[in-house]
Amino acid sequence: MKKLLGYMEKAFAAATIVGIGLMLAIIFMQVISRYFFGHSPSYSEELSRYLFVWVVFLSLPVVSRQGGHMVVGLLLERFTGQRLRRLKILGSLCSIAFLAIMVHQGIRMINLASWQTSPAMEIPMSYVYVAIPLGCAAMLLVAIDELLDILRGGTQS
Repeated sequence: MKKLLGYMEKAFAAATIVGIGLMLAIIFMQVISRYFFGHSPSYSEELSRYLFVWVVFLSLPVVSRQGGHMVVGLLLERFTGQRLRRLKILGSLCSIAFLAIMVHQGIRMINLASWQTSPAMEIPMSYVYVAIPLGCAAMLLVAIDELLDILRGGTQS
């Protein structure tokens, strides 16, 4: 599972970098176009917004695997031994439950929005919403792996 998560992390990190680069280029083009020509393409703001959604959800598992998500350090400092282990298990189980709900609701959202198109680009909104279950499902795999590490006695923080 570690190997699969490593490949997934690299792919999602690359997609995130490309997404941020595209957002930067589109927004830069929009500003230049508006400043010099008094007009900007109608799709540019919408596309950058949708890219932002994709970047946020694809970066979830990447940031988690690198230990970049916020933690309540006060709790981690106050507990040791078995209490800390139980706290980490509880936290992992809560994360897994939340992410499973997000995957389920994200899939429902895709189905509900399948008939809807975006205003400027006129693409199906379900293309935008696919980022939610995809990113959360990847994050769910990471959370399950972290839970397994804790149960095996690893030192996941």
